[in-house]
Amino acid sequence: MFLSRLFCISLLLFAAAPADAADTAAKLEQVRQQRVEVQRIREQLEAQLGTLGAELKGADTAVVEASSEARQAGDSVKRADTRIAGLKLRQEELRGRMLRLQEHMQREAAMAYRQADRPSLWLDMLFDANVADMPHRQFLMSRLVHKQQQDRAEFAEARQALATTQADIEVQRRELDALRLAKQQRLDELRQARAGKRALWEKVKQDAGLKAERDKQLARQEQGLKKLLAGVGSTLLNTDNADEWTPMRQMKGKLAWPLDGKVVAAFNSPTAPGRPNLAGIQLAPRQSGGQVKAIAAGQVRYADWFGGYGLMLIVDHGDGLMTVYAHNDALYKRAGDWVAEGDVLADPGNTGWVQQTRLYFEVRDKGRPSNPLHWCRRKG
Repeated sequence: MFLSRLFCISLLLFAAAPADAADTAAKLEQVRQQRVEVQRIREQLEAQLGTLGAELKGADTAVVEASSEARQAGDSVKRADTRIAGLKLRQEELRGRMLRLQEHMQREAAMAYRQADRPSLWLDMLFDANVADMPHRQFLMSRLVHKQQQDRAEFAEARQALATTQADIEVQRRELDALRLAKQQRLDELRQARAGKRALWEKVKQDAGLKAERDKQLARQEQGLKKLLAGVGSTLLNTDNADEWTPMRQMKGKLAWPLDGKVVAAFNSPTAPGRPNLAGIQLAPRQSGGQVKAIAAGQVRYADWFGGYGLMLIVDHGDGLMTVYAHNDALYKRAGDWVAEGDVLADPGNTGWVQQTRLYFEVRDKGRPSNPLHWCRRKG
């Protein structure tokens, strides 16, 4: 009976294996087709940019590159500061060690001076003892001499280590000065890039024709975003820890906001004549700043520049749910990456057609815009 059951189970397992493999292959092929579609939509977007769109892309590229270089320069300065702090701590430890050794040797020297007009302690150790105690006394004397030699050698070693540490501190200080100068140059370049973006914004603002062209581009790009969201589908590939994640739909109304900020443009609010109402919301970060984070676990399906949306990232959460994060200055995830709830996705910025630092945030449920206020926790 047992063998027959085992045989049946084996048949089921062997039958399931090809089915699982076929399912995975089908999903992989679907993902490949989705990527081809995303690339087609992006090429279409590039072809429709026109002169104004190309200017916007150039301005955004300059800002993003300058921002990245400034951030890297700042990180280099922080690392140099950390190294110097560690060397200074080592310097203080060596100075304390040298001081303790110096005080100990001074006490020994003072004791030797006070014994100068008295019979030698060494002689007392050797001769003021029974013959039977002589080997023990000689051993004590050798240990004492060895300890004094050890103290002197340790003091010399600490002094050399201190000199080396001080030299290292000077090298690191010179390097830090150079890094601070490089950081300032990168910040100046960033300011110039942002000034170029502001100049483009003002040019469009003052020219009715350019403004109309921008609005037409935005309308086309809004349609492009819909196509893009439809193109990426919702085909989540298996991952080792996907079963540990709570589905986004089960967390509706309890999710954290992607950015600590204030809603400055509400869901479904009007935008411009001839354009649909806002399919998401705009958040202005608080003064403390902060980074853009995933509101739920999922897989990144798009991470690149997308016209008036600037640097944009789309996360697929499964079950037909997707989130969009746009106008970023830097993206920290690539298409295909898995993210957990709260993972950092981007730095908020003003790429695309926005003048100030903003995060444009959308929730899509089976392709339809859904009010983020229904998904995220109520703000206090």
